Amino acid sequence: MFTFDLSPSDLFEERSKQFVAWGIPEKTIRNVQARVVDTWADGPGGWTYEWMQEATRAKAAADWLLASSLFGAARFPCLAKPNRVAALDEQVKCFLKASSRFPGQFERRLIQCNVHGEIVGVPVHIYMPKGTSALPTVLLSGGVDTGKMELHRIALMLSKLGGLRVVAMDMPGTGESNLPLTDEVDSVYRTVLDTFRGQGKIGILGVSFGGHWAAKLALRRDVDVAVNFGGPIGANDIDGAYIAGLPNGMPGIIGNAMRLKAYPDAAVADRMLQGFSLRDQGLLDQADCARMLVVNGSADPYIPLADVEVFRRYPSAEVWLLRGLGHCAAEKIARVVPGMITWLRKELHGESVGNRLFHGVALMLRPETC
Repeated sequence: MFTFDLSPSDLFEERSKQFVAWGIPEKTIRNVQARVVDTWADGPGGWTYEWMQEATRAKAAADWLLASSLFGAARFPCLAKPNRVAALDEQVKCFLKASSRFPGQFERRLIQCNVHGEIVGVPVHIYMPKGTSALPTVLLSGGVDTGKMELHRIALMLSKLGGLRVVAMDMPGTGESNLPLTDEVDSVYRTVLDTFRGQGKIGILGVSFGGHWAAKLALRRDVDVAVNFGGPIGANDIDGAYIAGLPNGMPGIIGNAMRLKAYPDAAVADRMLQGFSLRDQGLLDQADCARMLVVNGSADPYIPLADVEVFRRYPSAEVWLLRGLGHCAAEKIARVVPGMITWLRKELHGESVGNRLFHGVALMLRPETC
């Protein structure tokens, strides 16, 4: 794990809307922003220190869910220093205290996965509507800087509005995962999903880098349905220098997830890319895929347009390229998520009149597509 050049002002500018979506008040974000002068410093003025001041106050007030979100911000964007690891530990504790008040059923479970002959426990959070058991299952996974607890609100909406069992997990290399991010961790996703097979249809919603795994599982037909929300898939050749030059410290965030020792230069970034290209794995050569929804903004600074457009060739794929929006359409995500949830509902529960109606209404909210 390593630190890297990352301006806190740039981080606030890019991610404040994301923090609001987690449930952190805008006023709190601005208060912290006024005090932070360094992304990695341990003491006053440091990113983690100042966020933990707010988190500690929320914890003292027994506002457990807010405290969890604030500790999540304190560890953002990666666990490159011990104080961020400590913030993650506090985040989990506060989240579990908050869980007694979650609507519906909630369970934290450790699923055992065999990774290269070693048994590794993968913590997951399971959400279900009350009084139900036999339901379709959707695995929800974020990317390199957004874990299962940050996706709590989406998990709740998926469960309640979609009528689904939602299994939220951290992408390997992030959050509570003890595994590094590699091009083979789709095996971990399959193992988690296998735990719930036989109880209804199986799907996955992957956000950001999590969308890579959603696309891969759909192309392999390991799932019945998938939503790839802003995932990189390597449809075309990209020079390593492009990856090494991505804005807002993204190469460093990915490098930490992969457990690299230092910030990747162009040569290292080029090697990083090779393993994750679904084109080079031959998965883009087939005639079709499992039913898949592919969603992203057309102005994403991280994901090339080709990584979205390539899916238009598949009869079973539906593409929402949202005009003028950035990565995962973060600027208007509240207008995008309902459509994804109702899409999953009709695909997993069937195209009843009610499900088609709900989806049609949600599409009226969706931003303009290209």
